[in-house]
Amino acid sequence: GVLASGTILALGVSVELSTLWILPTRDKRQQALDLLHSVQGPTQAEPHCLACRVYEEHGSDESILFFECWDSKEGLERHIRSDMYHRVLEAMELSQVPPDLKFYHVAQTRGMSLVEALRSGVPEPAGN
Repeated sequence: GVLASGTILALGVSVELSTLWILPTRDKRQQALDLLHSVQGPTQAEPHCLACRVYEEHGSDESILFFECWDSKEGLERHIRSDMYHRVLEAMELSQVPPDLKFYHVAQTRGMSLVEALRSGVPEPAGN
């Protein structure tokens, strides 16, 4: 996809990110995953959605991270107002601790050039 290749971020286009971290009880974990997975495919098919992912922690912290990336604020806002987003809200209700929902507007991204510049002591060129 566009996000996986980094193309959209490398072009300097701003993106909107949404992250949701929940920690459902063990008996509600599969229900939460099912809700978020049911949203994933349809969300990825929406205009302006660059990525929609569900990540799972295993071990002592069995948290779930729901991640979305949009190329427009309007696309993200339309998605949040949609009937489908109700499933995300339902998944939040299954968390045994307060869910951590955050929205980010990312205007600049940096990749390996930053790591190379910092590790080599050579300043990174302006605009990267």
